[in-house]
Amino acid sequence: MSYAKLSVEELQGYFSDFHKDYYGFRPRGFGTEEQWNDRDWLIAQIEQIHGAMDYMKSTFAGREELREGGWVVEETDPELAKRAKWLADERKREYDSWVSEMESNYLKEMQKADA
Repeated sequence: MSYAKLSVEELQGYFSDFHKDYYGFRPRGFGTEEQWNDRDWLIAQIEQIHGAMDYMKSTFAGREELREGGWVVEETDPELAKRAKWLADERKREYDSWVSEMESNYLKEMQKADA
């Protein structure tokens, strides 16, 4: 990716958002003020996350872990694509079952409160 057109402020936002998307939390307290204002440092941090993602994409298990985290990662091998689809369907079934259970528990609690 070309970062040349991004300002330092845009790079800060990109890094913060990307870090949160990948690791699940913002990089608070990560780096010094000087580093946060350094284009090269920010770009290196962003590229480090891209590198980690590329490494994960090198195996089916890594790609599946990314998909479980909400990332869109396509499979080019037809057999692996079938396997990924089955796993995605299984995650959806588990999620739908969890939602149904939560709704059922909520309704039971509401019925108890009304009684």
